Amino acid sequence: MTKGKRRALIWTGSVFGIVAVALAIFISTLDQNKAKKYISAGVTKATGRQLSIKGDINLDLGWTSRLSASEIQFANADWSQHPQMAEVGLFDVEIDLWQLLTKFRLVLPTVTISRPRMVLEKNAEGTANWEFRAAAAAAQPVPEKRSEFPVIQNLVIKDGALLFDDQVSKTQADLKLIQAEAAGFLDAPVKLKAEGTYQKLPLTISLDGGSYENLRNSKDPYPLQINLVMGKLIAKIDGNLTEPLEMKGEDVTLDIQGDDMANLFPLIRLVFPKTPPYRLKGHLKHEGSVWSFSNFSGRVGDSDLHGNIRVDTAPKRPMLQADLVSNLLDFDDLAGFIGGTPGTGTGETASEEQKKQAAVDNQESDRIFPDQRYDLERLGAMDADVRLRAKRILAPNLPIDDLNATLNLNDGVLSFAPAAFGVANGSMEIYSRFDGSKRPSKVKIDARLRQMDLKRFLGQSSFAQKSLAPISGRIVLSGTGESFRELMATASGNSFLAMSGGQISAMLVELAGLDVAESLGYLVRGDQSIAVRCGLLDLQGQNGQMAVQTLVFDSADTVIHGEGKIDLRDERVDIVVLPVPKDFSPLSLRSYIRAHGPFNNLSVFPDPIKTGTDSWIKKIFNVLTMLVLSPFQPRDIGQGTDVDCDALMDKAQRHDPQGIVVKDIYKSSGPKAGEPAQRQASRAR
Repeated sequence: MTKGKRRALIWTGSVFGIVAVALAIFISTLDQNKAKKYISAGVTKATGRQLSIKGDINLDLGWTSRLSASEIQFANADWSQHPQMAEVGLFDVEIDLWQLLTKFRLVLPTVTISRPRMVLEKNAEGTANWEFRAAAAAAQPVPEKRSEFPVIQNLVIKDGALLFDDQVSKTQADLKLIQAEAAGFLDAPVKLKAEGTYQKLPLTISLDGGSYENLRNSKDPYPLQINLVMGKLIAKIDGNLTEPLEMKGEDVTLDIQGDDMANLFPLIRLVFPKTPPYRLKGHLKHEGSVWSFSNFSGRVGDSDLHGNIRVDTAPKRPMLQADLVSNLLDFDDLAGFIGGTPGTGTGETASEEQKKQAAVDNQESDRIFPDQRYDLERLGAMDADVRLRAKRILAPNLPIDDLNATLNLNDGVLSFAPAAFGVANGSMEIYSRFDGSKRPSKVKIDARLRQMDLKRFLGQSSFAQKSLAPISGRIVLSGTGESFRELMATASGNSFLAMSGGQISAMLVELAGLDVAESLGYLVRGDQSIAVRCGLLDLQGQNGQMAVQTLVFDSADTVIHGEGKIDLRDERVDIVVLPVPKDFSPLSLRSYIRAHGPFNNLSVFPDPIKTGTDSWIKKIFNVLTMLVLSPFQPRDIGQGTDVDCDALMDKAQRHDPQGIVVKDIYKSSGPKAGEPAQRQASRAR
C-alpha cells in the first residue's frame, strides 16, 4: 500500500475519531439534530467534502462511555462516478474516561465498524480522491509519534468493502472483508484475521504484531508477521518495522510461492513471463519509492534461482532491475519467454492449469511454435533491465551448456542484447527486438552461431566418435504478429549455416549416399573419419516461405547438393538432396533423398525421380524405382568433383558483410598449400 493510500485510510479513520470526540462534547449540551449540524459543518470546512449523519447518535456516559452513530456518509470528489468516498453503517466506540483523565492516555476498549465502504481512486490526470484541500493538510490528523497512537483493545470490522481504481496505472481492486478482528492491550500481542476476495480470488490474511506497548515505544522496532493466501499465491512476511504507523523501515523476510509468476501482475503491476510453480525467499526492504528483494533464493519449476531485484515506483512506468543466477536451469522452464507453456517437458513441475494447456497444445501435434498471444498492455506497464545467468542448463535433447542473457524493456519495446547460449562447445548469440508499442507488433531476430561442434548434435551415436566439424552461421529474420507463431508465419530475411574443415564419420556419409558396399566395408573394418572440405545451407525468403538458395556439403569422399524450401507458416520441410560419390563403388543405391514433413515429425526417404514421399504408395514406388535404376546410374563411377569452397564461403559472407560469423569459419579451416596470399589474408581476418 502506498503512503498516499495509507494516509487516506488513517485520515478517514481520524475523521471518525474527531466525530467521536465532537459527539461527546456536543451531545452532552445539545440535542441530536444540532450535534449532526455542527459535526457536518466542521468536517466540511476542513475537507471541502460533505459529511452526513443520517442515522441516530447515541451517547452512554460512564467511566467506560459508549458513543455510536449510524448511516454516516462522506462525499467523494466531484469528478468521481461514485457519489460517496466513505460510508459506514454503524460506528460504535467505547472510551475509557478513567485512563483519559488520570493517565492522559486515549484507550478505546472496543471499536466496532459495521458495513464500511471505502472508495479510493485516481483519475486519468493523476488526481486522487484522497487529496483534500490545504486546510485539511494543515490539520495533520495523523499522529506524528508512535507514542501518540491510541490504544484499541478490540477492533471489529464487519462486512467491509474497499474499491481501488487507478486509471493512470490501470490498477483495479475490489476487496471485501467479511469479518476482521484485532485484540490486544499493552503487553498482549496484536492479532488480526480477515477473509474476503480480491480479483475474484479467495483471500485470507492473518497478522501477528507486537503489543500496543511495543507499538507506542518509539525506540524499538515493531515486530510483524503477515500470512496471506490468495488463490494459489501464498506469502509470508516476518520481521520488523521501524516506522509502523507509516508502514516503512522494513527489515523483513519475504517467503512467497505460487503457480505462475505471470499471475503476480494484477497484484504488483510487474511483468514476469509465464513460469512453472515457484517458491522464493529473501530480504524485503523499502526506502522511499524503491523496493528491493535481495539475496533471495528458491526454485522456479526444476530450476534453482537466486539473486537481487530492485523496483523503483517513482517513474511513470515502474523500473525493475534484476540480477538473477541459476546453478542448474531447466531449459523447459524458459518456454514462457516465447509464449509457450513452461515446465511441461516432463510434466513434473507444471501446475494443473499448465498441464491442461499443454494437453490442448499437444492436440496440434504437427506444430511446435506456440500460439499464445502476447499481452501487449503488460509490456507497456513497466521498464526493466534484467540479467540472467545459468551456469548449467538441463536440456536432454539439445547440446546447450549455459546462458548469459541481458533483457531490456523500455516503453513497450522488449530486447535481448544478447541472449548468449553456450551450445555444442561453441556459442549462439541471439539479438532480438520485439516492439509491442505498435500494431501489429514488430520483431527482428539476429542469431549468430559460432563454432558449434557437429559431434554434440549426433548425441551418443557411434557416428559422433568420428566427427569433429565446427558449424557457424547467422539467422536474420523480421516479422509481425501477436504470437510467436504469427511472427514466424510472416518472417522474412536470410539465414545460413556453414562448415569449413573438420572431420566427419565416413560411415555416416556413405549411409547418406546409400552406398551399400562401402558402408558394409566400414562396418567390418570399423568406422573412420574423413575430412570435411566445406558445407553451406543458404536460405532466403519472405512471409514465412524460406527457399533453399544453396545446399552443398563437400567431403573427401562425397559431395552432396540439395534444393527445396522450409515453410515457417505451416512448420514444414521439403528438401531434396543428391549425394554424388568421388570414388567408384560396386554396389550402391544412389538416389535423390527427400526430407519431408512437419518440423517435429520429419520423414527422410529415397525419391529417385522426385515423385514425392508423402504417402505409402509413393514410398513403395520409390523403393522399386530405386532398385531398378540403381545399376544404370552413371554417377556411381565416381563423377563427384571438389567444390570451390572459397566461392562457397563468399556466398555466405554476402549475408554476413561485417564478417561477424564468417571469420570464425575461416579460422576453423586455416590456409591451404598453394592458396593465393589474398585468400590466406582473408582467412586470417
